[in-house]
Amino acid sequence: MSDAEHQIRNRVDAFVNELSDLVRAAALQAVADALKKGETGAAPARKAGRPAKPAAPVESHETKPTRTRGRPAAAKGAKRRAGEKRSPAVLAQVTEQVFNHIKSNAGQGVEQIAKALGTTTKELTLPIRKLLGEKKVTSKGQKRATRYFPR
Repeated sequence: MSDAEHQIRNRVDAFVNELSDLVRAAALQAVADALKKGETGAAPARKAGRPAKPAAPVESHETKPTRTRGRPAAAKGAKRRAGEKRSPAVLAQVTEQVFNHIKSNAGQGVEQIAKALGTTTKELTLPIRKLLGEKKVTSKGQKRATRYFPR
């Protein structure tokens, strides 16, 4: 290798090393900035798993229906985030409402109870299971044909 080629190779290597150092410093700065944003209340990183559903398109106020598929638009107990548990006090209150409704309207199904209480059937599954476990009510039938009676 000639002296000129050797000098060119040295300068190219020095340039590549300097460029690598600059890229590394920029990457570290970007990570530090991201961590600072995380401390100020940015959303937590998503867990691995199923991707989130895409946001629904925004509809105008006039065309948005107030009810979907025969269910109330906003249930009483649905004012919490998805996956958030109900407090014991709220759960006890709903359980008591369900029990009082079953006492005064024996033989109704969960759909009828939910409609009368202005909530969803999903919101009533735990209170009804608690009442069945405490043996305050009995059930007859299977699946959607289940009817509830006080003891």
